[in-house]
Amino acid sequence: MSKNFPVKTKWLFIVNATAGGGKTGKKINQLVHSLTKHQFTYDIELTKFPKHATQLAKAALQDDYFNIIAVGGDGTLNEVVNGVMQSEKKRQCRLGLLPEGGGNDFAVNFGLPRNIERSVNILGRGRSSKIDVGKIEDNYFINALGIGFDARVAKYSHETRYLNGLPRYLFSVLRALFDGKEFQAKIILDNYKFNSNFLLISVGNGKSTGGGFFLTPEAKIDDGLLDVCFIGKTNTLRILKLLPAAIKGKHLREPEVNLKQSKKITIETKKKLPIYCDGELPELNDPLHFEINILSQALNFFY
Repeated sequence: MSKNFPVKTKWLFIVNATAGGGKTGKKINQLVHSLTKHQFTYDIELTKFPKHATQLAKAALQDDYFNIIAVGGDGTLNEVVNGVMQSEKKRQCRLGLLPEGGGNDFAVNFGLPRNIERSVNILGRGRSSKIDVGKIEDNYFINALGIGFDARVAKYSHETRYLNGLPRYLFSVLRALFDGKEFQAKIILDNYKFNSNFLLISVGNGKSTGGGFFLTPEAKIDDGLLDVCFIGKTNTLRILKLLPAAIKGKHLREPEVNLKQSKKITIETKKKLPIYCDGELPELNDPLHFEINILSQALNFFY
């Protein structure tokens, strides 16, 4: 942990003005006022297209902006994380988040507030801690990766623009229930193997996903392990029971649910499965055989 990191170094705030249904863009003046009041030396960049935050973060490190703050939701943070992790200067970076998006699951791990002034106060304290980062092929994720049903839900969530947070996720769940729900996969963990049919596999570096579902409620972002929640083949009525239980992290006692921990996960399937990383939908080079790994204490994060 590092304390009292000076605010008078170069800070870059990467803002997704469309996050939170456009509400984030309306808070830029408030952000400027707060940063100026706290005497930050800063610049602000607005994202203009998908993956732009990745480009901005990578370029910022080349220009010696070593304090990079994502302003938006989990998708914005994911893009910034990928830009930082692609840089040779990633170890020098301190990453932060102002959770202002429609989904703010990663913020749960630190109890980060959805309030500009309070968030800037946290950054001003200068405290950072090393956290883990997940990786699948060339894609990085900081909070969660989902396969199967919840990835399909994430796809529908992307398409739903008039709701945010948990309501958007629940609406997307109802849409996904009408699709095919099960998939067969061979799973190899550090100390365990599965070869079965699944409803979903949720890989958690963090505790929460989907705007408030605690599928991996015991996950810790700095323990060098991925928590893996498997939910096996089941019917629609059971799904409707399991999902409300998952909101409170109470699903682990159900017979269809299995929770394991692993540093490495290998997955083989016979058909391409829907996959999401922090709500984003990556395209894999080999969607039928891939590995998921944890990079222990790979980033410094403000809290």
